[in-house]
Amino acid sequence: MNGKDIFRGLQYIGDDLIENAETGQFPAQNQGSGKTRRSIRRPLLIAALIALLLLLVGCAVVYVLKLENVKIGTGTEQRDYSLVDGVYVEDPHTVDTTTLSMAGLKGSNAYKACADFYAFKTKYTADGEEMGKAGTLPEGYWDTYRDVMDAKAKELAEQYGLKPEGQRLKFRTTRNMCDALGVERFARDSQDVSIDVDQGFCRDSGNFFVLLRFAFPEDQGYEVTYTSGALYWNRQDTFSRDYFTLEDSGDWVERNYTTSAGNTVLILTSPSQERGYIICDRGDALMTVWLDANPELLSEDAGVVSAEYLHMTDAQLDMVADALDFAIQPIVPTQADVDAQAAPPQEATQNGYTLKLKSVETDGYVARIVVGITAPEGVDIESLNISTGRTFFRTPDRDSMGGSGAFNDVTDDDGLANTKDLVAEFTVSFRDGLRPFELGATWDLDITDLYVDQWRSTSRVLTEGDWHFSITIDESCTNYREIELLSEPITLKASTGWRADGTDCLEAFPVTSMKLRSQSISLTADTGENTYADFFCFDRTIACVVLKDGSRVDILNQCLEKPIDLDQADYVLLPGDTKLPVPAAQ
Repeated sequence: MNGKDIFRGLQYIGDDLIENAETGQFPAQNQGSGKTRRSIRRPLLIAALIALLLLLVGCAVVYVLKLENVKIGTGTEQRDYSLVDGVYVEDPHTVDTTTLSMAGLKGSNAYKACADFYAFKTKYTADGEEMGKAGTLPEGYWDTYRDVMDAKAKELAEQYGLKPEGQRLKFRTTRNMCDALGVERFARDSQDVSIDVDQGFCRDSGNFFVLLRFAFPEDQGYEVTYTSGALYWNRQDTFSRDYFTLEDSGDWVERNYTTSAGNTVLILTSPSQERGYIICDRGDALMTVWLDANPELLSEDAGVVSAEYLHMTDAQLDMVADALDFAIQPIVPTQADVDAQAAPPQEATQNGYTLKLKSVETDGYVARIVVGITAPEGVDIESLNISTGRTFFRTPDRDSMGGSGAFNDVTDDDGLANTKDLVAEFTVSFRDGLRPFELGATWDLDITDLYVDQWRSTSRVLTEGDWHFSITIDESCTNYREIELLSEPITLKASTGWRADGTDCLEAFPVTSMKLRSQSISLTADTGENTYADFFCFDRTIACVVLKDGSRVDILNQCLEKPIDLDQADYVLLPGDTKLPVPAAQ
């Protein structure tokens, strides 16, 4: 926890920034062959059978999964806060950590390669931080970080005789990816817990990752009725750089569990940690599942941040293990599978639900998109909480660094129960640093499935479907006008963190530019070594644009709550009652 990060809103991260995980299995036990055969008298046969049974029992012990089988390192991490009697208080300290591989079990080449990669990455990062403190950091050290790690991954794959980790396959939808893998479901039928796939990605090596949602019946008295997680499939013959790190809280419990389908899994849980883990050695691959077994609920009152953990029971974790399909036999997908994907459907109506692109507005930096939903006659969606299963908004012409935005449902005020609107404001940044929404650029908007009460225990699919919209940025949807609010540099306060009592850590920085647009505001400031500085939200106050009629439009993460007419903007009000008048006629 780092200050205000507690209350940061959720943002999507570009697919290119999501890391993958890779492979593992137990080292095989070789059985001797070619022994001289001889007859055994009947009295000795029983003894031999008993001895054989004892031997098999011994083998079973060997194959018990333990945390030590995937442990690749230990270390420490800095923490700024501690949870004391349910309240976070400022308490700078270090904690011990244990790092576990998702690449393979101890003794396997996949495990060894992952352990070496972890050691290399840890040292490279520590060396960079030390050189940064000493002022001796070579130019471009962090700029080439990704290339250095990729080169090391390739080197270790060759060293240990593993297949390279492979290239990301860019399937248009998760459904298409699952079709290429030959896996229709990742879960078995269960009355105890439902498991849905949200999204994922895979490599042409056969390793893949999917996000999951778990829902339990609400009438069973469980503290946790809905939570999220992920499943990693990592082949034993393929290099993987992926691992996860546990905080050594002293209360981790590891236990083996045999599922109703006969699979032995390792379950790791801690009552003081949010995530739990389920690990299954498939022999040909290692399956690792994490889930928020103890979701943390945060609240704030008078600047004090409180936390409460809801706990899944051991029985619930067993239900999850029983419901997961550890017997899947995925196919290794190829680029040919990507190329063979069906073209995006052009029909506006799928399964009786019509989606229509109603409007696109952009100031060059934020794109506001409205999509209308029309359900079949007699279906009341006006009263439902509707969201998309998965949304892609991207352009094929530029390399994205990531962005944010998600559709929210709003009434369309047409008086019809079977219609509603979805509204999203997308922000995207590119590696080239240029304005995101340029004239002439073509963007693809893909929406997969519609959900009701998504991320709640009552979550359900409203309808399946794939809707595709091709959007060209032209003069009809753009307003690139911007107004510079500063005629000369000024000094403004910004929040650089959060104290234990909930108050902001404030510092003053020189600001050289602040530009107001119809949907966003940009600021140029010299914040020194501070990686985080919020000029628009601190002291429990959110900046806003005050219009000439007295109404206010909040500024959230430099995005306006709604589009404005710049001619109607009177001034920008910052926390601390700093007023910046909007000059006329620019």
